[in-house]
Amino acid sequence: MFKRSLSQLDKLPKSQVAEWLGGIDTIICSTDGVLWQENNPIEGSMEAFNAFTAKGKRSLMVTNDCCLTSSDLIQKAKCLGFKAQDQDILSSAGSISSYLIDRKFKKKVLVLGGNGICKELQKAGFCSVVNVQRPDGRNRFDFVMNLVLDPDVGAVLVGRDDSLESNQLIAACNYLQDPKVLFLATCTDGFLAYGKRRIPDAGTVAAAIQVIVNRMPTILGKPNPRILGKLLESGEIKPERTLVIGNSLRADIAFANLCGFHSLLVGQDNGALEEAENIKKEGNEKKMKLVPDTFLPSLAPFLELLSTEVKPGQKSGKKPQETLGGSEKQQKQSEKK
Repeated sequence: MFKRSLSQLDKLPKSQVAEWLGGIDTIICSTDGVLWQENNPIEGSMEAFNAFTAKGKRSLMVTNDCCLTSSDLIQKAKCLGFKAQDQDILSSAGSISSYLIDRKFKKKVLVLGGNGICKELQKAGFCSVVNVQRPDGRNRFDFVMNLVLDPDVGAVLVGRDDSLESNQLIAACNYLQDPKVLFLATCTDGFLAYGKRRIPDAGTVAAAIQVIVNRMPTILGKPNPRILGKLLESGEIKPERTLVIGNSLRADIAFANLCGFHSLLVGQDNGALEEAENIKKEGNEKKMKLVPDTFLPSLAPFLELLSTEVKPGQKSGKKPQETLGGSEKQQKQSEKK
């Protein structure tokens, strides 16, 4: 209905939006910048996410964040009030592990990323290492000349790392001089938006390494469909009835278009809306995969939109018998009688 039109849902007739929502069975939400900002839920996001579930839609959280383990992510979501099921939170760590398993990888992985990804790799049976060699007062030339490379390292993995040091970057670049060493990354996002502020993300580090070693990384988080595991190929989720909600054009919106999902861009502080509008004006077909179907400033308006949702086969002009929470009201009224 809205394919790559960048339609602003809050400015369209509610009946039209409600009819569209009625055809959605599965909703895939990004986390940082969509559901929460660090340790605080974004206003209206928790209520909207829980409303999706209350309306019978399967709600997944799919993230490229590798700072936390999957169990930590689940715990965080629940502590923030999101009614998420353990099996419905997927991260890039699972995608990376499955990729290495498929390749029958037996070597060590040098990780430039948070502790979460290291723990997840170890849980999957892989040895992850973090470069602990430090310059210790030496200049960078002396440090490089005396750098000891472990011959058992067979991959360099780049994820978001808020405590990255220059010696780790130097080590990664020198391991990747060997073409047999895999160059992997969780995403291509250059930064994490925190209001108007910016925090470098995995894409920034991967791009810096790419310039030095003249190699492209294999991206294993979004937009790579591998992050969904077997959900797509098994038919457990149907592309034409699935909506991706995210704030990144290159991770979330490209992911949605690659998988044939519907897409919704949310947020206004990271420049994604303006970039999407410019791409749409240019009409460059190669870049159109980055243009979302729809846009909302936040998830908060979904509460009202869901209350008027039209089920498939139901006429859009007819008001649904049950609004969000309507069945509970009817039950209470019958109890009073």
